[in-house]
Amino acid sequence: MGATVKNAGSYIERLRMNEEREDMEKNVMGNMSVEQLSDLLSFYHMMRQICSEVLDRKLNGIVHGIGS
Repeated sequence: MGATVKNAGSYIERLRMNEEREDMEKNVMGNMSVEQLSDLLSFYHMMRQICSEVLDRKLNGIVHGIGS
């Protein structure tokens, strides 16, 4: 039972830190101009596309037995 309590405490601490980080990020973005936010959104869209393409290639390689 001790490990379960410790794991739950760690989980709650991570949740709290994530909430704090999210609040800080919202604050930073709230101070950004529309142009900066648009650029940021475009950047993350591009990264999502790249990540998706690389992941597809890796998954297709695994399915076809090519490796990672």
